[in-house]
Amino acid sequence: METDMPEKNEIGPSCSESFTTTAEQRQQLSSELFEHAYNISHSEDDIFLCGETVSSLITGAEDDQSRFTFLGDFYIEEIAKRYGCEITEEGRVTVEEEGKMFEFIARETFEREFQSSHPSERILMSRDGGIIDYFRDITNLSKEEIEEIFSDKPVKILALEAIERVGQQVRTNGWVAKVRNHGSLVFIDLRDFSGTIQLVLDKGRVPFADKIGLEYVLEARGLVKKREEGYENPKIPTGEIEIDVQDIRVLNESKTPPFPLDKSGEKTDENLRLEYRYIDIRREAVRELIEARHRLLMQTRLWFDQNGFTEVQTPLLTVSSPEGARDYLVPSRLYNGEFYALPQAPQQYKQLLMVGGMHRYFQIAPCFRDEDPRADRHSGEFYQIDAEFSFITRNEIFRTIEPYFLEIAKNSKDRRLLQYRFPRIPYSQVIEDYGLDKPDLRFEMLLVDLTEEFRSSEMQIFQASPSVRAIAVDREFTKKEIEEITERMRLEGAKGLAWFSLDEGQFGGNMAKFFNTELQESILKKLKAKGYSIKGKQTIFAFSDEYPKASKYAGLLRSQMGDLLKLKDPTVLAFAWVVDFPMFEWDEKGQKWDFGHNPFSMPKGGLKALRTEKPGEISAEQFDLVCNGYELASGSIRNHDPKTFIEAFKIVGYSEEETRSRFGHMISAFEYGAPPHGGFAIGFDRFMMLLYGITNIKDVYAFPKTNAKELMTGAPRRVPQEDLDVLGITIKGKK
Repeated sequence: METDMPEKNEIGPSCSESFTTTAEQRQQLSSELFEHAYNISHSEDDIFLCGETVSSLITGAEDDQSRFTFLGDFYIEEIAKRYGCEITEEGRVTVEEEGKMFEFIARETFEREFQSSHPSERILMSRDGGIIDYFRDITNLSKEEIEEIFSDKPVKILALEAIERVGQQVRTNGWVAKVRNHGSLVFIDLRDFSGTIQLVLDKGRVPFADKIGLEYVLEARGLVKKREEGYENPKIPTGEIEIDVQDIRVLNESKTPPFPLDKSGEKTDENLRLEYRYIDIRREAVRELIEARHRLLMQTRLWFDQNGFTEVQTPLLTVSSPEGARDYLVPSRLYNGEFYALPQAPQQYKQLLMVGGMHRYFQIAPCFRDEDPRADRHSGEFYQIDAEFSFITRNEIFRTIEPYFLEIAKNSKDRRLLQYRFPRIPYSQVIEDYGLDKPDLRFEMLLVDLTEEFRSSEMQIFQASPSVRAIAVDREFTKKEIEEITERMRLEGAKGLAWFSLDEGQFGGNMAKFFNTELQESILKKLKAKGYSIKGKQTIFAFSDEYPKASKYAGLLRSQMGDLLKLKDPTVLAFAWVVDFPMFEWDEKGQKWDFGHNPFSMPKGGLKALRTEKPGEISAEQFDLVCNGYELASGSIRNHDPKTFIEAFKIVGYSEEETRSRFGHMISAFEYGAPPHGGFAIGFDRFMMLLYGITNIKDVYAFPKTNAKELMTGAPRRVPQEDLDVLGITIKGKK
C-alpha cells in the first residue's frame, strides 16, 4: 500500500514532539492493522477493508472518504454480528459504527500482531501520557496495558508458538522437564501446556544454570533460532528450533517428583499417580486427554445448540427416589433430620421441563450413584449428555440423534462408523444372537442353541438341561488353555464349560463319543445357519443353565474370544439400537417384580397392558444405544399418564399412597396436561473411552476417584463432631 505521508507526524492532538514516527514506520503499522483485519475476515471474497482508513486513523489525518467498504453481499449479516455493527443498505458501516470496528482492530493488533512481530520498529512512546490517552480512548485499554504493549519487553509465548518466532526475542514460562549439562552449556527442556521447547543456557551468562532442577518453574528470555544441522529432534513439534537464553528467572523451586514424568505412566503405581495428581497432569498423555475432553464438550454443545436444543442446568440438591442405585445423601441444616439427594440423573426435572412447555432440552449433566466401580463405570460421579423432547416418537429420536454420532466420528482422526443408519434390534433377538444386551457388532460369532442336541446325547448330566447355548471359535486350544477359560467362566458364575474340537467338520474331544452322527450333523447344520464356515481347526464351547444365564456366559466368552482372535477393529464404531426391553423382571432375592430398566418408561399397551397382561410379558418403550460392547446411551418414551404411572409402581410393590409420597410432584404435573415426551442420556465418559481407545474410565477425568475415594484430597473424610451436631447426625459403628 503506497501513501504520500510526510516524514514526520504526531499522533493525536495531545501527543508531545517526542512521540514521532517515520513514513516507513507509519506505513508498516498501517499495513499490520490492515493485514490483521483482513485475516480475521472469512476469505478474500468476503470483505475488503480500505487501507487508507487505518492509515488515516493511525496518522491522525481526517479523511471523510475513509470508510470500511464491503464488496458484494458476502456474509454481510455474519460480519456485522461479529463486530456488533449495523450495515447500511449501501453495504457500508455508518460513521458511528466505524469506531467500533476500529476499536476491535486496534486492540487486537496492538496486543498481538504489532507488538510481537516488530519489536525493533516499535514507536517511541511519550511518557507524558499523550499517546496513552489517545489509545485508551479508542481501545478502552488501561494505562498499564498500553504501556506494556509499547514497551520493549519481548512477547510472551507458549512453547509451541516459538515455531513461528524464529529470529525474534521472546519470553516463555514453564516447568523443567529435562536438564543436560554439557560443560559450558546447559540444555533444558522447558514444558508448558502446549508442549516443550529446548533452552540453551551459557554458564558465562547464567552462572547458576547447573543448579536448576527438575520441575523448577522458570521464566526465560532469549532469541528463537534454528538448531544446528544434525541436532534436530523430529520426535517433538519444536524439534528444529531452540531458545538462546539471555536472561532467566527461577519463579519457584521443586522437590524431586515422586515418579518420572517423561514416561507413559503405565508402570507407575496408579494410587501414587492419583495421590499426586497435580503432578501427574503434567504428563503429556494426561494433558492430551484433558484437551480432548474439552474439544468433545465444545463439539457436543455446538451440535445440540445448532439442532434446536436449549441447555438447562437442573438442581444438584434434589429428592431421593428409587432409580436403580443408591443415592448420595446430603443432610440439611435448616431442616434437621431431612436429606437431599445428589441426582442419579436429571430424569424428573427434564420431564417436568417438557410439562412446562419446552420443546427440546439438553445438558451435559453430572450424575451421582453410590455403586461399585468397574473399568467402564467411575466411582461416585459421572457425566452424561442428557436430552428430552416433547411430542416425539421413538423413531424420531433415533433419526434426530444419529447425525450427532456421525459428525463426531467424521471429526475424529481414526474412527469410522460400521454402518449408518444404526440397526434396531429387539432385546429378545440380541439375547438370542449375542447373549448380552450390549453386544459388540464388530465381529460375528453368533450364539447357537444346542439344547435339544445336548438333551438327546448320552450324557445324563445334560438330559434335563433347561438350555444350552454355544459358540464356535476358529482356533484350536490346548488342554491348559481350556482349563484357564473354564476357571475364568466359573468366576463369572458358570457351573462349567462343555467343549468339542472340530477339524474340517470332524468332531473330537472327550465329549464327542456321547453324540452320535445324527446329533453331530444337527450341530453343524445349526452352526452353518448362524453364519459359521465349517473349515479348518475350530472349537465349540457350550454352557448349560437357565436360558438367561447360559446366554450370558456364552456372550461373555464370545467377547473374550473376540479379544483373543483380534476381531475387534479399534478404528470401527459399531452402533446399534436395542429396543423393546422387558418392562419388569423377576427379583429372585426379593421374590417380587422389579423394573427391568427405567421406571419412568411407558409400557407398551399402556394402562390396559398393565392390568391385563402378565408382568413378564409386558415390553417397555425403552431403548439402549450400544457400541463396541458398551451401553453408550439409554432412553425411552416416558410414562406421562398419572394412572399408568401409579399402576406401574403397584406391580413392583408400591401402593398409590407410597407412589404419591415419592413422586407427588410428577404425578401432579402430569395431571395438568403433560405432553407425550421422551429422551435419552449418552454416557459422555464412556463415549470418550470409545473415541480415544481408553480401557480404564478413570483416565478420562482430570481428578478421578478410585474405589470411591479421591486419593489426592483424601475425600471422603471425617468431619469434626461439632459439624455433625449442627446437622443432628450421630456416627454409629467403627471409628
